[in-house]
Amino acid sequence: MPKKYYIHTEDDVVTPEETLLDDNSAFSNIERPIRPTVFKIIFWGVAGVLGAIFLVSANLSVVHYSYYSSLAFQNRSASFSIPPARGIIFDQNGWPLVKNVPQFDVVGVSKELKIALNDGMLKLDQLSVALGMSVEVLVTKLNDEIQRVNIFSIADNLQKDQILAIQGLKVSGVYIIPDIQRVYIKGPEFSTVLGYIGKVNKDDLANDSYYTATDVVGRLGIEAQYESTLRGEHGQIFFGDTTRTINVEAKNGGNVVLNVDADLQEHVYNELRSVLVSVGLSRGAAIVQNPQTGAVLAMVSFPGFDNNVFSNGLSPAEYASIFENKARPLFNRVVSGIYNPGSTIKPLMGLMGLEERVITPKTTIQDCVSISIPNPFNPDETYIFNNWRSDYGSFNLRRSIANSCNVFFATVGGGFGNIVGLGINRMVQYFKTSFVDKILGVDLPGEGHGFVPTPDWKKQTRGESWYQGDTYNISVGQGDLSVTPLWLNTYLSAVANGGIMYQPRVASRIVDNDKNTVQTFESKSLGKLPFNDKNLAIVKDDMRETILSGTATLLKDLPVTAGAKTGTTQVINNQQINSLFTVFAPFDHPEIAMTILVENPTEEGLAIRAANNILKWYFNPENKK
Repeated sequence: MPKKYYIHTEDDVVTPEETLLDDNSAFSNIERPIRPTVFKIIFWGVAGVLGAIFLVSANLSVVHYSYYSSLAFQNRSASFSIPPARGIIFDQNGWPLVKNVPQFDVVGVSKELKIALNDGMLKLDQLSVALGMSVEVLVTKLNDEIQRVNIFSIADNLQKDQILAIQGLKVSGVYIIPDIQRVYIKGPEFSTVLGYIGKVNKDDLANDSYYTATDVVGRLGIEAQYESTLRGEHGQIFFGDTTRTINVEAKNGGNVVLNVDADLQEHVYNELRSVLVSVGLSRGAAIVQNPQTGAVLAMVSFPGFDNNVFSNGLSPAEYASIFENKARPLFNRVVSGIYNPGSTIKPLMGLMGLEERVITPKTTIQDCVSISIPNPFNPDETYIFNNWRSDYGSFNLRRSIANSCNVFFATVGGGFGNIVGLGINRMVQYFKTSFVDKILGVDLPGEGHGFVPTPDWKKQTRGESWYQGDTYNISVGQGDLSVTPLWLNTYLSAVANGGIMYQPRVASRIVDNDKNTVQTFESKSLGKLPFNDKNLAIVKDDMRETILSGTATLLKDLPVTAGAKTGTTQVINNQQINSLFTVFAPFDHPEIAMTILVENPTEEGLAIRAANNILKWYFNPENKK
């Protein structure tokens, strides 16, 4: 009888024999087959990773080979930024006012120079002779710069024989590169408008990532105002690979066409300079605009400077004459200077009086000698406000503008006798709405703005009350009222054109290298003077009398009729005076409006003399050909 086997289960312990039992067991099988899906997932996962690696490798080594090859080259070489050619600045007729002169500089690559110095292969004696410097100076420069930067300038503006000599040496780490020198064709005559260029400083490098340590940047004038247009885009030269060099071409900057007339600019400069020099003076300014658009046709400020000295590098004497000069040659008196307007404010006061019906064209005072008013705190004491000269007879608005009668306009502003006067509050309102204390937005750096004093301002700053005498002073352009020559000429232009204040504009348009217009700067109205057309016409007509019978009869012989106003102001505790003259012509259809300033003149009529010569030249038909 066959032997019987029994399986015992205790506490779920499986004996070895139980592993051989079939599926009839009450327990599930311990071993299970792996599903095919698992193998598929593993296979495709591995295949995907390998495929991705292949694609990335192909992208790096085939598709973008040139890019990554260049990048690798740059990483093992040194790069030098090539300055672009700055854009050219033209006058309104297309005459270039600047030019870019090619030059060649020498740069050193620190990595290569270190090796050459250590190996004694630098040929210092011959290199120093070619560069025109002593061996000691050259060695000191190389040692200092090698420790500081990767690439550095060794010498600028090489002569042809120097270039040939250095090329013949074939010195490792020394390279000749192209550069550009900015040359101003008539530097002193145009420096007020153009400004100059100078080396970048730490602030420039920190504030704009465009610049490199060897760049130049526009300083003052058009060079600064249109820096982003003029500067162009850098090129690159890479050094350090003996098999090849990658060059990235620089892109020239955009060109700027000005409203300035080069002939007129030069003539204004020469005439005002001649007048100043003839009496031993050095400080003055002039601006000429088209009153129909606000376009700046000429602008000069004295003392001036020659902007070419900045391109060549300043000598100690040149530096002192510019930056240590108390007369401030870099200061643009037209745009940034703040002056009392003096009697040139009187046409505006006349407009206020007519608009508020304080006066009419027929209103008169008797004699232009003085005004006497009692001290408000002591009736027994009298304050006397004298005219600048004693004139007798009847003075209406026309004669008062022509002969610059202080008494008449002090009465218009502060009142006297049977004329009530505007009062300071109405005057302040008109001054402000006439843009006296506003920035006009000329496209030059550093524009200043005038100041309109008020009773509240005087109380807060000086702890003093406002008196009738303060109003009298403001009414004749004295006291704390101040303006810029730029505003004065813009307001005169508005009187000449029927009341429109135009934004002063130096640049006309941006053009490319083929002189195709890229951007045009249209004339822009800032607003209208707050006076009706009838009153504007009255005051404009009265300004003609200044030339016919008033304080500017020197201009009677002009080939055209003009309107004008003279002005003199006392400054520095009444120890110094400034002379102003403002004029527009032709009278019926004004083409130009001009304001001339002479600081501390030693004789009368200097500004008028300069203006007369300029206008005679401008309206001479022979000069229009």
